[in-house]
Amino acid sequence: MNQLRSFVRQSAFTILELVIVLLIAGILLVYVQSKFSTSSSYRQNTVISQIISSAQLAQQLSMNDSERNFSLVVQNNQIDLQADGSSLTIGSFQFPIEIDSSVSISPVSTISFDSHGTTNNLTINVIAESTQQVCFEASGYIHSC
Repeated sequence: MNQLRSFVRQSAFTILELVIVLLIAGILLVYVQSKFSTSSSYRQNTVISQIISSAQLAQQLSMNDSERNFSLVVQNNQIDLQADGSSLTIGSFQFPIEIDSSVSISPVSTISFDSHGTTNNLTINVIAESTQQVCFEASGYIHSC
């Protein structure tokens, strides 16, 4: 019985060994994460989110007010939500949104939605260190692709 206790004690990790392993794993995790997440990729993801949310707002406005023509104008350096050709101001928020110069958008596009929220198929490229895309489906679904 005494041999069994001694065997069990020798086969277990000590708390100190576990703490050291977790500390090393944490340091490696922070290092690897910093390599994958750069400031330009953060800016690129921000622009993608701004395009999607602005497009969804234009879509909702088009579905709720068929008297006016709402469109999203995407250019190299800005995103503009327009009603009948004029930039919108919603509360204290004003369009157009200027984007960071390290990120570019192509092609320059004007996206209009009908009263059902549908539009034409379109893919917009958001370019920084890499290229990511925002897809507009004819059904009205807007997503990062």
